[in-house]
Amino acid sequence: MLILVLRRLPEATDLDQNASPDKPAAQRLADKGLPAIAASRVKSWLKFKLQKLWHFMLEAKDLRHTAAAGYKIKKIFGQNQAAARRPAPVDIKPQEAKDEQYFLGLIKKDPKNLDNYDSLGRYYLESKDYAGALDIYDYLSQHAPANPEYHAKLAFCHYQEKQYEQAAGHYQKSLALDSLQPNRYYNLSLAQEALGKFVEAAQAAGQAVTLEPGNVKYYLALANAQVKSGHITAAQTSLRKALALEPENSSIKIKLAALVQPHE
Repeated sequence: MLILVLRRLPEATDLDQNASPDKPAAQRLADKGLPAIAASRVKSWLKFKLQKLWHFMLEAKDLRHTAAAGYKIKKIFGQNQAAARRPAPVDIKPQEAKDEQYFLGLIKKDPKNLDNYDSLGRYYLESKDYAGALDIYDYLSQHAPANPEYHAKLAFCHYQEKQYEQAAGHYQKSLALDSLQPNRYYNLSLAQEALGKFVEAAQAAGQAVTLEPGNVKYYLALANAQVKSGHITAAQTSLRKALALEPENSSIKIKLAALVQPHE
């Protein structure tokens, strides 16, 4: 249906023919009949430089990008408005009851607007059509490489398709652009763990804990990676911190007891 509708878009013949024709994502979408988009590389470059300047300012004020203080201040002063407008893939919120044709209609009206493609991508994500969403966000990440949201959503699609290497790579790209997203460190940890890279998984989960030390889920991911990398004592510490946050959590108690008994 997507192929048939988009191949009939009259705007498709009026767009810039030089818009990343050699990019794999662009070619795949072109094969589906999606119109090419004239990407603004200057805009992406400027946005990337502004993000780098923000991180420099944080470090100059001793609010490093790995510190919880920097994370909180950025949230307070609204420096992460783009992320606030577009939730992380694991926290997708349902849209109003609209079908695929509605979002295809948005593209038909304004095929140069990347947000219309993002809307279609989010529709596919909510419909659990991860293969369809993957093509959309692969294309968007090529045209707006300085947008961390597109990389994060693309990473999520790769993870759902069990393409863990690609998922880890795009979570890393997203975090390089916006390092104050603890849930993406958590997702990166899951991808690294799926690849059997337990040390790296523990490091990523540790970053999530640093940014949001009150989140039990991050401590559990950290403890799990620490156990698999052979750091039992460190895992015990992580579980005790998680239990301090949720003293009545029986699952944490069981995990901790299973580690303590053989080693103490």
